[in-house]
Amino acid sequence: MTISLRRAMRTALLTIAASSAVATAAWVLLATRPLPASRVVVPAPAVRDLDEIRREGVLRVALYPDEIGYGELRGVPEGLALELAEAIAERLGLSLRVVRPTNPPHGLSLVTRGAADLFATADTGPRPVLDRLSWTAPIERSAPVVVGRDAGEIRSIEDLRGRTVAVRRHSALNAVAKEWMRELGGELRLIQVAPERTDRDLALGAARVRWPLALMDERRARLEASFYSPLQVSGRLGPALPVRWAVRPNAPELAAAVQSLLDEARRDGSIAELERRYLENPARLRARRRPVFREDGPSLSPWDSLFRQAAYRHGFDWRLLAALSFAESGYDPWEVSPVGAVGLLQLMPPVADAFGADDPFDPAQNVAAGAGHLRWLYDIYEGVDEPDRIAFTLAAYNMGMGHLHDARGLAAELDLDPDRFGEHVERVLPLLENDEVAAGLSHGRARGRVTVRYVRHVLELYERFAGAAVVSAMAASTPGTGLSGS
Repeated sequence: MTISLRRAMRTALLTIAASSAVATAAWVLLATRPLPASRVVVPAPAVRDLDEIRREGVLRVALYPDEIGYGELRGVPEGLALELAEAIAERLGLSLRVVRPTNPPHGLSLVTRGAADLFATADTGPRPVLDRLSWTAPIERSAPVVVGRDAGEIRSIEDLRGRTVAVRRHSALNAVAKEWMRELGGELRLIQVAPERTDRDLALGAARVRWPLALMDERRARLEASFYSPLQVSGRLGPALPVRWAVRPNAPELAAAVQSLLDEARRDGSIAELERRYLENPARLRARRRPVFREDGPSLSPWDSLFRQAAYRHGFDWRLLAALSFAESGYDPWEVSPVGAVGLLQLMPPVADAFGADDPFDPAQNVAAGAGHLRWLYDIYEGVDEPDRIAFTLAAYNMGMGHLHDARGLAAELDLDPDRFGEHVERVLPLLENDEVAAGLSHGRARGRVTVRYVRHVLELYERFAGAAVVSAMAASTPGTGLSGS
C-alpha cells in the first residue's frame, strides 16, 4: 500500500470519528436541555346546560342517518331516535335542530365540543368514551349476533374459530369482536369497515358474500335478514349491549331531564311503539328500499346493463326484461315469493338450476338465467304469430307451460283459436280456477285470472318503457341478431 493511500484512509477515519463525537455531544446536549412547554392546546369543555339551551330555545341533537334511527323518506324526516328526540324537545318547550355527524363516533365528538347537546341513536352505537360524556341508562338492550349465509350454524363464540367477521370500527360491537379474538387466541379474523358503514351495508356485504359474516346487534340483524333472504342469524353470542344516549358531563340538568323523559316514554309505551314501527316491521323496510318506478330519464332501473347484456344475447328488446323484472320483483334482487321464486326475475329453483344460476340472488346470474328461460319458452311457441307469441311466452313464464297447454286445449274445445291470446285463450284462462273444469285437465287447477292480469301488466309496462310496438319485443331470428333495443 502506498504512503499516499494510507494517509487518505487515516484522514477519512479521523473525519468519521470527529463526526461521531459531534453527534454524541449533540445527543447529550439534547438530553440535558429542558423540554419546551407543550404547544398542544386542550380546549376547555363546552358549558351549555339546560338553562342556556332554554334561553336559545333550540336543542341540538347529533343523529347519524341509518334508516332506523334517523333518515328521510321522500323528503320527510323520520326515525326512531328522531321521533323520540322530537318528543323530548317538545316536552322541554324547545325546537329541535338535527346536527349530522360524518359517522357515529363523530357525533360523540360534536357533543364534547359543544356543537351538539345530545347524542341520540337507535342501536348500540359507537364505543362509549365514558370519561368524556354522561350516558343515559339503557333505553334498550340487544345481544351481539352474526349474520351470513351459514350463520344459523353458529351457536357460540367457539363456533367462530377460524372464521372471518366484518364489523364497524370504533363501535361498541368492535370492542366485543376484539375481545372474542383474544378469547380465541387470535383464531378470528376481523374485517374492520369504516364507521360510516350502516347495518344495511354490513348485511348486504354478507348477503353477497363480500365477507362471510357480519357482526350486528340482534334486532337489527333479524330485520336485515327479513329483507336479504339468503341471510341467517346466529344464536346470541354474549351479553346484551345497551342502547344509550349521551350529553356532556357538565350538563347535569339536561342529563336529568332527558333521563326522566326517557323513563316516562318507557313507562307509557312510547318507546315500545316506536320499536314496533321501526325495528319489528319488515314491511316498512321493504317499502322504503323498493326502487322507485321511473319511465323517463337516463335509466329504467339499477339493472339496465344486465338487461341489455342478456337481451342482446337472446335476441330481444332489453326493455321487455326491464318490464318483466319490475312486474316480478319491483327490481328487488332479494325478493322471495310465497312459492319460493327468487330474485329479479323470480326464478323457481329448478329453472335456476336448469339455466345455470348457482346463486339466484346474484343479479347477474338471475337475469342471465331468466332471459335464457324466457327465450326457451319463446322458441316453443314458434308457430304462433305476434303479438300472441310474446303473450303466450309471458303466460307460460307466469303459470307454467302445462297449465297454458290445458288452456289452449280448452279454447279449442270451445271453438276459440288456441293460437291467439287476446279474446281467445285469455277468455278461458279464468275457467282453470273452476274445480269441476280443473278436474278434467291434465295439470289441474291454476290461477288463470292472475295470469291474465300478469300478461297485460307486463305488456303495458313494456309499451311504456319502449314506446314501440310490442311485436318487436323479441325477434324470431337467431339469438343476438334480432331487435335488441337502443
